[in-house]
Amino acid sequence: MAARQNDVLESEDKFDLTSMIDVVFLLLIYFMYLPIQQEADLMFSLPAYSAPGENVALPSEQMVEINPDGSIALNGAPVDHPGDIEFNELASTLRRLKLSADRSGIATIVTIYPDADAPHQASISVLDACAKAGIKQVSFSEAE
Repeated sequence: MAARQNDVLESEDKFDLTSMIDVVFLLLIYFMYLPIQQEADLMFSLPAYSAPGENVALPSEQMVEINPDGSIALNGAPVDHPGDIEFNELASTLRRLKLSADRSGIATIVTIYPDADAPHQASISVLDACAKAGIKQVSFSEAE
């Protein structure tokens, strides 16, 4: 009787893994086949390597800094005097730079970096100088 009770307990402890292994193998085969099928369904071609052709022309960026005393610096070099209403030297320099860039076929961009304590009239005068030079791509940025 004790032997029979032992056999019953052993048979309850055993679990048949055959069906679970079959399911795992079926899932494995399915997920191995799925990417191949999806790749075949996609109709696109990846870009191929091509030799670089023409160089991309970068714009000619000019930086105008406005200092707290109202003085102007174009690309780090001082231009005009603080307190001037019209910055004629800045306008003529920007015009020359724009003509040079136009001959090369590139755009001219002016970025204005005003100081927080700079007079507003200096910013207006710089915008006027850009307009005189024919530069239309002007932006403001924070002073560094």
